[in-house]
Amino acid sequence: MKKLKIIISVFILVLLAIIQVNSVSANTLIDPPPTINEDKVVLGQSFTLKENQMLNGDLAVIGGTATLQPGSQVNGDIALIGGILEINGRVSGDIQAIGGTVTLNQNAVIEGSFYNYGSNLKQMEGSRIEGSQISNLPFNFNFRNKDIPNTIFSPMEAARKTTGFITKFLWSILQIIAMGGLAMLVLLIAPKSTERISTAIGKQPFTHWAIGLLTIFAIPAVILVCIVTIIFIPLGLIGIMALTVAIFYGWIALGYEVGKRLFGPHANLSPALIAGFGTIILSVVARVLGAIPCVGWLLVTTLSMFGLGAIVLTRVGTRDYPETITPNAENTSTPLGFYNVRPPTTDPEINFDDDSENEEK
Repeated sequence: MKKLKIIISVFILVLLAIIQVNSVSANTLIDPPPTINEDKVVLGQSFTLKENQMLNGDLAVIGGTATLQPGSQVNGDIALIGGILEINGRVSGDIQAIGGTVTLNQNAVIEGSFYNYGSNLKQMEGSRIEGSQISNLPFNFNFRNKDIPNTIFSPMEAARKTTGFITKFLWSILQIIAMGGLAMLVLLIAPKSTERISTAIGKQPFTHWAIGLLTIFAIPAVILVCIVTIIFIPLGLIGIMALTVAIFYGWIALGYEVGKRLFGPHANLSPALIAGFGTIILSVVARVLGAIPCVGWLLVTTLSMFGLGAIVLTRVGTRDYPETITPNAENTSTPLGFYNVRPPTTDPEINFDDDSENEEK
């Protein structure tokens, strides 16, 4: 009986030792979350600072979602732009929020200040902001009682102004020449598309101008909606690039049409040179119009609408506008005598045989 008790006791001790070893090994397998020793930027994504995890740096959330779980700590500042920030840990720095939503749960502790610029703050009971809460801009536009120093005219200043004017003039000339070279390159790469667009501008210029006017208002509105919704910011950026390329391409096509009108079809010049010279002339005219105060930019924008509308209607030069309708091949090849056949009739008084006899006589 004593031996049985000893065996049972030893068995229990061994079992307890095995359980203890397994629990220790299980605890050693669960590694603590690693410490982040750098700044973190969350752009349209989700980020979670896990429990007892530390971020030694600043945190920026742009259109994304960031969550700080209980026991987590950010040793730096947090900036929020149009996103969602949920804090249930500790922040040693300041929080600056422009739009979006900030939620401070019961374990949240903000050691710095909270700058609220149009964001939605939800502060739960138990959360603390040890600094101050600021809800206005950190600067004032106050230009009163400002003394404007008197300017003293000197030869050096006159020389500097003259040099600045010459530099701007040379830079404008360089831009115009570069635009002409770009037109030549585009015509060499896509001659058929550019020819279609320029021909369409010459056929119906005011139709293309009206479409360009609608496009210049509609596309920026769509781009603005994409940027405001945050999720479609990449689509908005793509739209901005596409609109810029379309405006430049339409300007080159308009310059090509101007070159064809000026030099005529019998000019001993290649299409690339005609496009280059026409674009240079058009750009010079645009520079002169743009120098007119107040309305110069409006005149240049009006010129660019011709090309932009042609880009839209020709689908970037992939089809003609207006479309040319070719006659059916079967109708053109039909003999003329086919249409001289008399139609069938049910009137018994009409006799085609008598007519044929009269023709023979």
